[in-house]
Amino acid sequence: MKEYLFEIRCQEMPRDSAPEALRQLAGRLFEELMGRGLGPEEILTGWTSRRLMLCCRGLPEHTPDREDRQLGPPLAEAYDEAGEPTSALLGFAERVETAIEDLESIQTERGTYLGIVHTLAGRPVSELLAEALPRFLGEVRWPTRDRFPGLPWVRPVEGILSLLDGEVLPFEFAGVEASRTTQRHPIHDPEPVAVDDYAHYLSTLAEVGVEPRWVERRRRLAEAIEQEATSRGGQLDVDDETLDRLAAGCEVPGAVSGSFSGEFLALPDEVVESLLAQRQDVLVLRSKGDLLPFFVATMDRVDDPSGTVRAGYERAVAGRLADIRHHFERDRRTTLVERARDLDQLPFHSLGHLGEKTERVRGLVSLIASALGWEGDGEAAEQAAELAKADLTCETVRESPALRGTLGGLLAREEGYVETVWRAISHQYRPGSVEGALPATRSGQLLALADRLDTLVGFCALGELPRGGKDPMALRRLTLGLLRLLVELELDLDLDLVAARAALAYGERVSVEPEDLLGSLQGFLDERIRHFFGQRGYAFDEIEAAMAVGWTSLVDLERRLRALQEVREDAEFRSLVLAAKRIANMVAEMAEHELDPELLGEEAEHELSDVVASVRGEVDEAIGERRYEVGLRAMGALVPVLDRFFAEVLVMDENEALRNNRVALLQVCRRLFWRIARIKQMVVDSPDRQGDSEAG
Repeated sequence: MKEYLFEIRCQEMPRDSAPEALRQLAGRLFEELMGRGLGPEEILTGWTSRRLMLCCRGLPEHTPDREDRQLGPPLAEAYDEAGEPTSALLGFAERVETAIEDLESIQTERGTYLGIVHTLAGRPVSELLAEALPRFLGEVRWPTRDRFPGLPWVRPVEGILSLLDGEVLPFEFAGVEASRTTQRHPIHDPEPVAVDDYAHYLSTLAEVGVEPRWVERRRRLAEAIEQEATSRGGQLDVDDETLDRLAAGCEVPGAVSGSFSGEFLALPDEVVESLLAQRQDVLVLRSKGDLLPFFVATMDRVDDPSGTVRAGYERAVAGRLADIRHHFERDRRTTLVERARDLDQLPFHSLGHLGEKTERVRGLVSLIASALGWEGDGEAAEQAAELAKADLTCETVRESPALRGTLGGLLAREEGYVETVWRAISHQYRPGSVEGALPATRSGQLLALADRLDTLVGFCALGELPRGGKDPMALRRLTLGLLRLLVELELDLDLDLVAARAALAYGERVSVEPEDLLGSLQGFLDERIRHFFGQRGYAFDEIEAAMAVGWTSLVDLERRLRALQEVREDAEFRSLVLAAKRIANMVAEMAEHELDPELLGEEAEHELSDVVASVRGEVDEAIGERRYEVGLRAMGALVPVLDRFFAEVLVMDENEALRNNRVALLQVCRRLFWRIARIKQMVVDSPDRQGDSEAG
C-alpha cells in the first residue's frame, strides 16, 4: 500500500478561497480513485493562504486486474452437422489469431459462446495520478481571478511537491515541474527543502512554525492569543468568525502583543475595537469590562526576539487611532439631523437616493409596528429611521465602514436622544452573521426588519437577486438576518402584507408590476427559507410538506414544522401519511365534485363522512389555537375508517353519480389532510415494514 503526498504553492491566494479550492481538488481526486478501484484508506488535507496539501494513504499499487472477453459465434452455430467448424467460427478464430482448439466455452446470459478470455493487468496508480492531477488542478473553480485572469491557477504557481512512496511522481502544471521539494516560508526561509514523506513534510515545516493543518493551526493560534493577552493582564473573548479570519491569514500561528497611548481610550470603545479589528486584525484587551491600552495581533513567525513586529504594529495602531480620532472629532461638529438632510445627495444604487430610502423605511417601520401591536416602540423606531443612514456621510465611517450604524448610535447618544432611539440606530445592521447578536430593543428590531425588507424588495425589482454562487450585494446574508429576526424573536408578522407595502412604496422608481415583483421575491424567499429551516434541524420532507400549504408568518410555519417533527415517528401518523398518498394518487387527475349526503349508501361511506366531520371540528379548533401536533394526531382517527372504506367500497363504481360522490368524499379527506401540511409529501415507511426493520 502506497502513500501519495501532494502540495501546490503559489503567491498568496484571495482570502477564503483556499479551503474551497482544496475541497474541490480532494473531492475530484477521491472520486477518481474510488471509481478506479483505488480507494485510499484515508486522505489528509491542509492549506494555508499560500499552499494546498493532500496526502492519500493506503493506495493500492495498481488498479484491479480485469477480464477482457471476446465472444465468437454461439456454440450451437460453431460447428455444422458433420462436426466441422462453420465459416463463422473460422472467421472469428482468424480475426483473433487463435487456434480453434484454444477457444474457450464462455457462459453468458444469452447462452454458451466460443471465445477467448484475456486478463488485463491493472494500471499503475502512478500513471493515473500523473494524468489526473494536472486536469483536476486546471478545473478548480475560483471566486475571482481579478489580478491574473489568464493563468491556469488563481495566482502564479511557485512549486509543486509530488511524492509517491518517497519517489517523485512527475507531472507538469502551469509551467512548473513537480519535484520533491517544498518551501517552508517565502520570507523567513525561502530556500527549497527536500522531503521524504508526509511525516517528514510536517516536521520540516514545523521547524519554522508553519502549520498546514487548519484545525491545528487554529487551535495553536487561539492558545498564542490567549497567552499574549494574559501576559498583558487582560482578557479576550474572540468569536469563531474572527478566529477563523485570523488563522486563515497566517501560515505560522504566532501572536504578539503591544501597547498604545492611554489618551486614545477617550474614544468610544466601539470605535477603537472596530477600527483595529477590521483594518489591522488587531484585538484590544479588556479587564473587568474596561478597555486597556494593550492589544494582541497575529504574526506569521514563531517569535519576535528583536521586537520588530511589535514595534511595527504599535506604529500602525498609533497612526490609525490618531487618524480616527481626527475624523471622529470633525464628525461630532455636525448633528445627525443636519447630516440626514444631505442624504438626498447619496445614491442608493440605481434605486434613487438614501433620502428616499429613509422615507420608505420609516413607512415600513410604522406598518410593522402596527401589525405587531408595538405602536409605542414604533414612534422611537420611526425617529431612529429618520437618522439611521446619517452616519454614512461621516468621515469616520468612510475610513472604517464597519462602524456604520455603530457610529450613528454613538453620536445620537451624545446628542441626547433616548436610549430606544440611539440603540435602534446602533443595532440596525444586526444580525451581521449566522450567530451574530440580534437588536436589543424592539425599536431596533423594527428598524432592522424594515431596512432589510426595503433593500430586498428593491434589488428584486432590479432583477438582481443572487444566482448560483454570485451574490455581490450579500443579499443571502441580508435575508438570513431577516429570517433570524422573525423566527428567533417569534415575530408573528404577515410577510406578504409587508412585502407588498414595500413594493408599492417604490412607486415609479421601478418598472416591474407589484404582482410580478412579489412573485419573484416569493421564489427567492422560499429557497432561503428551505435552507434556513434545514440548518435549524428540520428534515427536507417536513419543510416541503409545511410550505406546500402556503405561509405568510414564519413563526406559524415553524410551529407546523415542529408539529410534523414531533408526530412523524408515531405509527398512526405513518399510516395516515400512506392513506393520504393513496387518496392523492386516486383523485389527482379528477375534477372537483360536491359531496351529496343523500348518495351515501354503504355503511363504510356513512362512517367515513361522520368521522371526517368530527375530526374536522377537532382540527379546526387545534388550528385556531395553533396546536398543530394535536390536529395532526386527531387526523389519526381516520386511518381505520379509511381502511374499512377502501376494503368495502368500490370507488370507481359504474354508476357515475355514485362514483363522483365517492370521489367527492375522498376529496373532502384530502382537503382536511392539507389543513396543516401537505402530509402526502412526507417520507415514511409503512408500519408493517417499520416493525420488521425494528425487529430485525
